Amino acid sequence: MRLCDIEAQEVAVRALRSSIQRSSVAHAYLFTGPRSTGKTSAALALASALNCADRSPEGDACGTCLSCIRIEAGTDADVQVISPAGDQTKIDQMHEMIRSLSFAPLSGRYRVFIIEQADTLNPSSENAILKILEEPPPYAVLILISNNPNSLLPTIRSRCLIVRFRRAGTAEVGEVLRRRFDLPEDEARVIAACSQGAVGRAFKMASDPEFAEERQVVLEAVKQWVEGPPVLAMRTAEALRDLAQPKKDDPDQRTRIAGLTQILEHILSWYADLLALKVRGSGASVINADYEEYLKALAERYNADKLRAAIRSIMQTRRYLEGNITPQLALENMFFDLRPDSS
Repeated sequence: MRLCDIEAQEVAVRALRSSIQRSSVAHAYLFTGPRSTGKTSAALALASALNCADRSPEGDACGTCLSCIRIEAGTDADVQVISPAGDQTKIDQMHEMIRSLSFAPLSGRYRVFIIEQADTLNPSSENAILKILEEPPPYAVLILISNNPNSLLPTIRSRCLIVRFRRAGTAEVGEVLRRRFDLPEDEARVIAACSQGAVGRAFKMASDPEFAEERQVVLEAVKQWVEGPPVLAMRTAEALRDLAQPKKDDPDQRTRIAGLTQILEHILSWYADLLALKVRGSGASVINADYEEYLKALAERYNADKLRAAIRSIMQTRRYLEGNITPQLALENMFFDLRPDSS
């Protein structure tokens, strides 16, 4: 992974390259921004550039030296990624990091620790990081990644060089998808809109052969539910629940709840489009551009308050699923709230 491979984050990449070119590498970075905007990839690219044996004059990794190959494979002892243990990044993980930082790098210039989901650090872990940031070894580089930097202690934020990652525009993501995946323009436009500016998410959608099929099944089910009798709620909920079932032969299968959450994202995008069309008129930009004409007609059957209530119901259902509420019941109740004729 090289910095030049990070898509749609020109400002962030320029800042990182500049720090390397000027030999002003920080001991701590805080990469902030929405999910799937390239923060972890950029952290690995920065680590590669820092330890590359044949770094380019632009401050980027070569991608072919032994250090770059090891970092790409996740086997470089000088570059480690720390992920949450369960729902927290725990003090034991920080103690192990501190112990490792007491030793000089084995082969590279720096020891780089990438802390994924830094907003899951518990108070003891944050205090342990502070001790490192107060007196860091000269070869230490910590990269904290957070979608919610305000959850971190102000004293941690103040000691980090903050690099912000942004959502890309739909046209920008579409262009990247056409170039990277050789997609037809219409397909790239739909995926770009569904990604909501998150390039990493767009890449996953474009790489998933089942994404387009699943999305179509979900949206057609919603159409049938809106057009059909209310008694379809149980049947529709059951069909979508079954769609989310993980496949036994897939080693990277999503859990059922994760699958249902993705289905809810499709439904949420549908009602967000309806609300946009209702409030802004037929010229509003929509996520599901391939259903635009149907959505324009359907929006006439709703009032804005009803659409806002439907969106709240979808988001509440997502919270219910994350809280282990029975999926069938949660989905049935939600579907009753989505019809234009429901009270």
